Amino acid sequence: MIALPVDATRIGQCVGHHAAREPEREAAVHHDIRMSYRALDDAMAHWAKALLAAGVSHGDRVAMLTPPSTEWLTVMLAVTEIGAIWTGYHPRYQLPEFRHVTELTEPTVLVAFRHIHGRDYADELTALKAGNPSIRQVVLLDAPLEGAVMASEFLAAGEAISDAVLTKARDAVAIDDTAVLIFTSGTTGRPKAAMVKHRALLTGGAVEIEHWPMDRPRILHMMPVNHIAGVGMTGVYGLYVGGTLVFQDRFEAGDLLRLLEEERIDHLLGSPVQFHMMGNHPDLKTRDLSHMKFMTWGGAPMAADLTARLNELPCALHTSYGMTELGLYVTFTEPGTSFDALSQTIGKPHHGFDIRVADGEGNLAGPGEEGEIQARGDWLLAGYFRDPQATAEAYTADGWFRTGDIVKVWEDGNLEIVGRTKEMFISGGFNIYPREVEIAIEEHPDTGMVAVMGVPDEAFGEVGHAFVEVKAGASLDAAALNLWCRERLANYKVPKTFEIRAELPRLPIGKIDKQTLKKELAAGQAS
Repeated sequence: MIALPVDATRIGQCVGHHAAREPEREAAVHHDIRMSYRALDDAMAHWAKALLAAGVSHGDRVAMLTPPSTEWLTVMLAVTEIGAIWTGYHPRYQLPEFRHVTELTEPTVLVAFRHIHGRDYADELTALKAGNPSIRQVVLLDAPLEGAVMASEFLAAGEAISDAVLTKARDAVAIDDTAVLIFTSGTTGRPKAAMVKHRALLTGGAVEIEHWPMDRPRILHMMPVNHIAGVGMTGVYGLYVGGTLVFQDRFEAGDLLRLLEEERIDHLLGSPVQFHMMGNHPDLKTRDLSHMKFMTWGGAPMAADLTARLNELPCALHTSYGMTELGLYVTFTEPGTSFDALSQTIGKPHHGFDIRVADGEGNLAGPGEEGEIQARGDWLLAGYFRDPQATAEAYTADGWFRTGDIVKVWEDGNLEIVGRTKEMFISGGFNIYPREVEIAIEEHPDTGMVAVMGVPDEAFGEVGHAFVEVKAGASLDAAALNLWCRERLANYKVPKTFEIRAELPRLPIGKIDKQTLKKELAAGQAS
């Protein structure tokens, strides 16, 4: 059991802890907004009361459409303070994706920005409200919409809730209650909702402090907030340690470098693709980054040349491994890690966790051998929301959670990811699940069967390549398929390339022979 220095059972208690000791210390920064721990604590309470006034109770879901922002932080904490469960929508979602996650989670309240980065979500929000009777209210943070209420009106209703009622709701929250639903996926191709507990998020904060010891760090938050890295590894970690979260709501490398310098950022957490863009930006050589202490990446290996370039910066480089279902990082590179290990491995398992590398029979892998990373502990996901079958299938017969990632054990104990038991690939830090993309393409009236797989890409690690059967007599090109996908999928899920064929190779049972296609891809890349 990892000790929790703040002795918290709810993630929101981190805020109260620091507000009581250093009330005027900055908790969050976003554009012109500078929010102290006292202000965040007060805002969290106001939102919590408003949610109670709206009839939100323990175990109810509250959904949110938002980029990284102080509004996200406040509402997410308020939801979890009263034992409700927060879940996030990615701003890149298209209507079918919004519908799926909404129909599964059945939120009672939907909090949203109507406008994000030039996109108006009026049609999507209206459709979700009309098609999902569970949604009692749509609360807008920026601009009005018929059938929705503005945040100011919603918050005013919360004034009728007493402090005693709020305290009672807070006291009913247990550390093993689900705090957030984070969407992942599986072989069905439809996203599943992992039930991440308060314990996982709090434990993650404690572990990160141990590996990255800093006093009240300033942390740049540029991760999507419907992603475990945005909620836990960056968000809750920053609050746990009493740090300051500086939000970048839309990634751009030049703006990132400006924020690193102007906000005196101590710790930058991101994905290799973000660091790739930062490392290639001309401002990297002119910005003063002498104050930085740590740069940490996860989600994919880092190219050796990029690691070498970033290693010239006056800060320590680290890589870690975690996933949605784990709710936290479980491996870390140690201080003094060799360059090869830093660029090729995910570090070593944290000493306080039960982590093993085993084959399909449960036999442990030794140095030089390969096996699947498996974990067990009270911080693991509570299950997949309303999917007991997927929950059961995620564990071995002896109770270990199967990550699906295959690693090679180095002689020094570092772990190198060499493959995945499932077909998922990672593009720019995002998990891409081929079956979900295949389903979207197969819905086109002129397509037959589809096979999507990841191929190496210098900037993004991997990108999607789609093999598409076109029906006899139909005329279809890559541009049309790209447009079709962009209307149905978040843009990071859209394959980079489409290969159109009259027929795809099949196995005797009629399924697509993906191994043959993979060999053809590999041969084409080698030639």
